[in-house]
Amino acid sequence: MGSGDNFTNDISGRLHITDMNKIYRSSNKVIYIRQMLKHNDRCTGLDYMGETLSYHAHQGWYDIDSAKVFNLLSATDQWQSTPRAHL
Repeated sequence: MGSGDNFTNDISGRLHITDMNKIYRSSNKVIYIRQMLKHNDRCTGLDYMGETLSYHAHQGWYDIDSAKVFNLLSATDQWQSTPRAHL
């Protein structure tokens, strides 16, 4: 069927090929398909976790540690996390 009018899948296809080549080179070339799939699952899971944490932080449902990771601390939280504030 191909892509819709005024759209192309060349960019995503090229990115897929480049990423898979990097993953293949990092495998030990024995049962490489299983290793590539496992790597893809891990990266996808980490991406989903990062997106979820970022979403919760933007909604105000966060703890200080996850907000520090994503640089989403409010000015008050930033000040309270400094060593000077603990004095």
